[in-house]
Amino acid sequence: MLDCIIILIFYDHEGKEEVKVHPTVNLYTFELSCRLFISIDDPLHISKLAHHFDVFLKGVIHFPINIPGTRFYRASKAADAIKEELRLISRRRRAALDMKMASPTQDLLSHLLVTSDASGKFLSETEIVDNILLLLFASHDTTTSVITCVMKYLAELPEVYQTVLRGRVVLF
Repeated sequence: MLDCIIILIFYDHEGKEEVKVHPTVNLYTFELSCRLFISIDDPLHISKLAHHFDVFLKGVIHFPINIPGTRFYRASKAADAIKEELRLISRRRRAALDMKMASPTQDLLSHLLVTSDASGKFLSETEIVDNILLLLFASHDTTTSVITCVMKYLAELPEVYQTVLRGRVVLF
């Protein structure tokens, strides 16, 4: 994960414009993951989850010292809050699926709720919640890093930026 804030300067006809890429992309990828995996598009709901997710990210790779005040402790509490919210979402979705008010193909959560393995066993609620949290983490972190790096290189290579802007990208 990139801990720094990359600030890019793009030049337009009126001068220059500063873009803080990492925080912007960070929020965008989290919102996109929430929409794709659990069909959440309410900005307030996403903001609440994003706050817990940021705390979770800051402490997830620290020393596992689980005492109050440490980043790991705060990350554990944030993960618990995210999991509880995902449990509530999962229960509401299961009810909506049972009443035919949601589609089993609308997102990953719905798919996990209605799909069994080869032996007919369904995932438990805990397994579903853990899988969604893992996928939020994996998709968010990698996608944020890639998009931020692409933006960085576009800012450093104005000829490539202009080519992309004109829509004439040639892949080798």
